[in-house]
Amino acid sequence: MTVRILLSILILFCAGAGHVQAAEYPSVKVAEPYLDLRTGPGRGYPKTQIVERGDWVEVMMRRTDWIKVRTRKGFEGWAHQDDMAKTLDPDGEPTQISTVGEGEFVHRRWEVGFKVGTFAGARTSDAYLGYYFTDNLSAEVTVGEAFGTSVDFQFLNLSLTHQPWPQWRYSPYITLGGGAKQTSYASTEVQLSSRTDQTLHAGLGLRVYLTRQLMARAEYRNTVILTDQEQNEESDEWTIGLSAFF
Repeated sequence: MTVRILLSILILFCAGAGHVQAAEYPSVKVAEPYLDLRTGPGRGYPKTQIVERGDWVEVMMRRTDWIKVRTRKGFEGWAHQDDMAKTLDPDGEPTQISTVGEGEFVHRRWEVGFKVGTFAGARTSDAYLGYYFTDNLSAEVTVGEAFGTSVDFQFLNLSLTHQPWPQWRYSPYITLGGGAKQTSYASTEVQLSSRTDQTLHAGLGLRVYLTRQLMARAEYRNTVILTDQEQNEESDEWTIGLSAFF
């Protein structure tokens, strides 16, 4: 039930985030003999358009070192930031193109990474994907496993995280959520069957901006395992890892 409720919340948030009004884009003027445009944000994509000197293009969005633009005729393509830095703004000055840095860290929308640590004394490794509804609020999906001497765990978690000060290079956050945990027992004289339990968790963490699109992350979680027994189980989890944002 907990997993279904959190999935419903995530779907509603994502649906609401999709209603964005059309924006007016700034324009820059090509100052070099030409500006190459590619079909995607990378040198592996083919060149399909050349914008000549004196023409104007609208700056639409950015992905790492590549910038998506639209010509006056409506053609859209991607140009490298070094080439865009050679264009001119409406005042005739060189266009200021900032490198990927802390500004993108603050306003990131997607985050993907991995973490390692301990859960109830077992070694853990997990991977996660996060989406930011705002600079402060995000939803995350985490899958992972833990290996102990006599018991192994596999888990799936959905979390909401709140980051009060996203502009800080060392940015603390809190996380709440739930999920499911499958427990598998090693072969012993007493055979125990695997079981799956629902979980709830709360935790504290710290994101640290490193460079370009990379950051480090450390987190503590207290997890309550909802069992069929009279008393629920409780475990602590400590993790540290690396992630990329875009």
